[in-house]
Amino acid sequence: MMSLLRALHAELLKLKRTLAFRVIFVLPLLVALLQFFIVWRTKKFPASFDLWHTLGTNSLQIWAVFMMPLLIALETALLNGIEHSDRQWKHIFALPIPRHAVYVSKVVVAQVLIFISTLILSLLTIVVGIVAVHLRPELANAGPIPWGWFAKYTLLVWAAGWLIIAIHTWISTRWSGFPIPLGAGIGGTFFALFAASASVGKYYPWLLPMNLFIDGRFKAAIVLGIAGGIVATLAGCWEFVRRDVM
Repeated sequence: MMSLLRALHAELLKLKRTLAFRVIFVLPLLVALLQFFIVWRTKKFPASFDLWHTLGTNSLQIWAVFMMPLLIALETALLNGIEHSDRQWKHIFALPIPRHAVYVSKVVVAQVLIFISTLILSLLTIVVGIVAVHLRPELANAGPIPWGWFAKYTLLVWAAGWLIIAIHTWISTRWSGFPIPLGAGIGGTFFALFAASASVGKYYPWLLPMNLFIDGRFKAAIVLGIAGGIVATLAGCWEFVRRDVM
């Protein structure tokens, strides 16, 4: 446990040398701004329009299928970029810290950053809703903010993305540079558009967060996201520990 804590401390210190922490604020802001302009430019809302449910669902769906997978690819590449660029892997492996602690710390930091970014998205979406209520008089009766709903789906979308985080952590430690990690993220997201309507889409890693909002796929998304993430992390850690040359 102490080895893991030391490795986590080292990862947090390295965040200051990368864009990894600053990026988690940018993509949620883009999604929130998109939702704001959609609400602002809508000429007429239907009588049954549910502001909070519509805003929350639309924001999290865009996040789940597009922004979060790309953010995961970028964050994991940034977290491992220092070791690859400065060729520090041999130095790290020479330290009295088990290799598995190094690998697990990278997974944990990536998960925390993605969770914070998803939480920021939910909070910004709520801000957009509050602004919309004040700017559009017809939305004045939108009702109270469903804090419980936002908290629930923030956690669920993040948990369903564990498998993507585990896959990209392994890819970014295995290959140096940004082309392969980002290419995998872009490719995975691109093919998700075609797999969404297919039966295999229920098991496609890059679709799991989005599957939370598709009827009949909710349970599979949670189970595969969490269990698959744990298994993929263990497999990646095993390969990382046995690797001879970085």
